[in-house]
Amino acid sequence: MSANLFSSFILVLIANTVLSGLLPRIQDGNVQLEPTDENKYSYTLRIIHPDGAVREETVEEIAPGELQVKGVFTQDFGDGAGPKSNSNLENFTRVLVVTYEAGINGYVAKYSYVLKPRDPTIVSLSPNVLKATLG
Repeated sequence: MSANLFSSFILVLIANTVLSGLLPRIQDGNVQLEPTDENKYSYTLRIIHPDGAVREETVEEIAPGELQVKGVFTQDFGDGAGPKSNSNLENFTRVLVVTYEAGINGYVAKYSYVLKPRDPTIVSLSPNVLKATLG
């Protein structure tokens, strides 16, 4: 009886050791979590918020017990890019870009505002309007 109990205990320990190194893969709509390297602890996380914000980061074990996180966060502010009197800036939108890194040297974040061209407005006309303009 004790031999079966001992072998079951050893089997559970081996299973825990093997399964602890596996990272689950998640692809659920706006959230993606994927391992990036089979040989070491590293993964990529991507979260897309419904308002358009995107967060992407990579976590990697650089040494036993030491993790390094690198990521980018982008937020689109679709409220225009400047004073309404300047029509050139109305064709752009402001985007906040935050790049960050955390590791043995601490947490470092840098941010910037970027002007991104807006998607062009597509105007469509019905066939009757097009026929009427031809005469």
